[in-house]
Amino acid sequence: MAKKKCPECPKGAPKWMTTFSDMTTLLLTFFVLLLSMANFDKVKIEQSFGILAGSSGIMNNPSVTPLSQMNIVSKRSIKDTVSKTEEQVESQIKSMMQAQNMDSMVSVVKTDKGLSVRILDSALFKPGSSELMPQAGPILDKIINIVKDSSYYINIEGHTDDTGSPDLNWRLSSDRALSVISYFVKANFNPVRLSASGYGQYHPILPNITEQNRSMNRRVEINMVTPEFAESGKSSF
Repeated sequence: MAKKKCPECPKGAPKWMTTFSDMTTLLLTFFVLLLSMANFDKVKIEQSFGILAGSSGIMNNPSVTPLSQMNIVSKRSIKDTVSKTEEQVESQIKSMMQAQNMDSMVSVVKTDKGLSVRILDSALFKPGSSELMPQAGPILDKIINIVKDSSYYINIEGHTDDTGSPDLNWRLSSDRALSVISYFVKANFNPVRLSASGYGQYHPILPNITEQNRSMNRRVEINMVTPEFAESGKSSF
């Protein structure tokens, strides 16, 4: 019988792999020798690891503040900051009014939104007009300078008394609010923080039964709205 042929053996790794393996082993042996001959300073190593641990925020016995308490502290801090700003702005505007003898024409009141500066129409406009008079400039300039660097949003409202046509009163109050807002924009006040509203005769602060009351109702209100209130969606912003 004929002998069966022996199947071919599978080819091994390339010959260069043997040389590469030898070289790798020699390099490993060389670095192990270097490591064994090195002299380590244990104190410096411990100090270095200590510095790394501190910079990574690793602390002994770290304290954890509940999220609910963090929110309370944050809201309280914001409220305190806004309150201080209101007091400062209110004080500055009142000082300006006294310096210009305008206590009877301009008043400052606190609202649930922030602060409101009420200016009688006779300090800004001629009767029945929405064009600002020259003497209105210094008043508005003072207010702009006081609130320009604050975080307030500004909503400007126009109001009339109940004399004349309601439609005309709507238009007059809106046009007056827009005249004031245009003045703010020309003074480089950020337009994103501005809005205007016209309410005609429908938001009086006094009953329209005497001429003196009507003169108080004909006004422009510059409402300084806190960012917290503006972003809550409760205001015009």
